[in-house]
Amino acid sequence: MEEVLLKKLEREFGTAFTTDDKIVTEYSKSPYLVSPILSKMGKRALGVLYLEDEEEIKNALNICDYYRIPVVARGAGTSTIGQVLPIKESIIFDIKMKEKMEFEDNWIKLSSSVRVKNALEYLRKRGKELRVYPSSFYISIMGGYIAGGDVGIGSFQYGYHFDGNGIKSIKIVGPFQEYTLEGKDTLAVAQAAGTTGIITEAEVATIDYEDWKDQLIAVNELDEVVKILKNLSQIRDKVRRITIEDSNAFSLVGKNRVDKIGRWNVMVASTLSLGEEVNLKFLDELAFAAIYVTMSKLTNFKEYFYEVRLLPLSSFSKVVSEVKNALKDKVLIHGDVMTLRGETVIYTVFMSEKQNFDLIDSIMVKEGIPFEIHSIEVNDRVDEEFRLELMKKYKNIVDPHNILNPGKLRC
Repeated sequence: MEEVLLKKLEREFGTAFTTDDKIVTEYSKSPYLVSPILSKMGKRALGVLYLEDEEEIKNALNICDYYRIPVVARGAGTSTIGQVLPIKESIIFDIKMKEKMEFEDNWIKLSSSVRVKNALEYLRKRGKELRVYPSSFYISIMGGYIAGGDVGIGSFQYGYHFDGNGIKSIKIVGPFQEYTLEGKDTLAVAQAAGTTGIITEAEVATIDYEDWKDQLIAVNELDEVVKILKNLSQIRDKVRRITIEDSNAFSLVGKNRVDKIGRWNVMVASTLSLGEEVNLKFLDELAFAAIYVTMSKLTNFKEYFYEVRLLPLSSFSKVVSEVKNALKDKVLIHGDVMTLRGETVIYTVFMSEKQNFDLIDSIMVKEGIPFEIHSIEVNDRVDEEFRLELMKKYKNIVDPHNILNPGKLRC
């Protein structure tokens, strides 16, 4: 069936379909995937299909569904969680649709291939910006962010990008059908890693653009960091972004950019005067998942490894203190502060030699923070049962033969 499908795609799409060894090898990997666990899970793709519009996507998807051959939709390929990594022998759809943007009131309607950077430039000319957007905004596209991401710049103000009506509507394509989901139903697609349909268009929330000033608050004790975060949570609407880094991590990313570095460094983007105003724009590109991709290139660790925990304020100081006391400069700590269901939570990244993570995990478990193995499955990342059930429901409706990114959603 695979051979028959490949010949069919060659006839239908001509040079837009390739089985070239070098290209297939490249597309069988996830270029921004740094997890050594997930990296080993990939399979070799069967071929790569370049698609430029919705009709081509529909036609290609219908053919693959007929032959029951898996499909992985890929745009910019910037996912760090394995979203574009084929774990079954699949056809890779390299989707490069024409960029379309249309702004109205507090919403922007855009095609899925729009680069986040271009959307921000378009909106800022109109005095607006995306409510929440990824730190990889300079390379990522909107479709991939909606399908795989959940947090980003603006998460301290608004939480997940899809929370609180963050998405008005999403248009998706499945085998032999297309769907436009609105309101709560959009949560069946957001963060579903392309398992519930290929996104072709979406309407997402915007906010007024403000002159956010980057400021540094350097302190010596972790308890002082917690106190600062508690105070900032009282003025959430005035604070766009908060990033925390220990001196070792900050000295790597802030080298030759910042003069003063504390044992702990709280970077705040706010309209208020809260600390020393400095140029921290480079941090936009280092938040959340971007930080451990960057650190994998900057550190001297022989076997670089990382783990991420969502730590509430009540646990953050205690867990991080124990880890730092045990490993000192052998562990780097980075935190992005976000709001989940009204609670301040720190997206905390621990980076060290792989051999040190038995110790780090033992501290986590002792403090009641469960061990989280790197998982390629959506089920292990979605933290609300009703959203997971919605994804399963639409998976069965949109993709009854399970060809869309199979193995990424347990139904």
